[in-house]
Amino acid sequence: MDSDVQLLLSLQELDQEISNTEKLLNQIPEEIDKLKREKEELIYKFEKVHTDLKRLEALKREKELDIQTYEDRILKIQDALDKVRTNEEYKALLREKAQAEESIMEIEDEILSIMEDIESLQKEEEKLKEVIEEEKQKIQKKIEEKEKEVDQLKIRLEELRKKRDELIKQIKAPLLSKYEMIKKKRGTALAVVDSDTCTGCYLVIPPKIYSSLVKGEKLLTCPHCGRFLVYEPK
Repeated sequence: MDSDVQLLLSLQELDQEISNTEKLLNQIPEEIDKLKREKEELIYKFEKVHTDLKRLEALKREKELDIQTYEDRILKIQDALDKVRTNEEYKALLREKAQAEESIMEIEDEILSIMEDIESLQKEEEKLKEVIEEEKQKIQKKIEEKEKEVDQLKIRLEELRKKRDELIKQIKAPLLSKYEMIKKKRGTALAVVDSDTCTGCYLVIPPKIYSSLVKGEKLLTCPHCGRFLVYEPK
């Protein structure tokens, strides 16, 4: 194989590895952010359950105070009943007492419903307590592994770029310039020929060009896509 072709092939392999490494470096921060969001969602879920539980417990205490208020009112009414002078006053106090007792029953029903919700949330909180720390640790471990991978990729990328800088010193300036131009336009600058077909654009190469390529007379390009052609005897 022509030395120029070999150099360009080595350069293309390096460029592809550099490109893949850069893609990974761009991709991993997004993966880390996603893991951090998962961790935050876990914490938020636990905190929400805890907050809802505290809110219901406060509401239960508030309802119990309401009952106490009505019970105090009933005691006062009971005292007033013993001192009442007219039948109308007596009936009015009885109605007020009945209303207070009815209100107590309604509030007790509300408290029972609240207690059921509290019990359900307490179970959920306990369940979350069991898994949340373990899940947080798993996620944190993944984050640290990703961060370590980023550091390793940065080192690898620096090594590849240095290797590229050394390699391009061996390539003639006009050839390197053409390589860069084709790469920028096509993504890759070299294409292996499979039978008589360019594997870059998958079009058939004219017989004359293919014959010259097989003979290895000079560095040729595909007339269709402009890539450098590489012939590898089978």
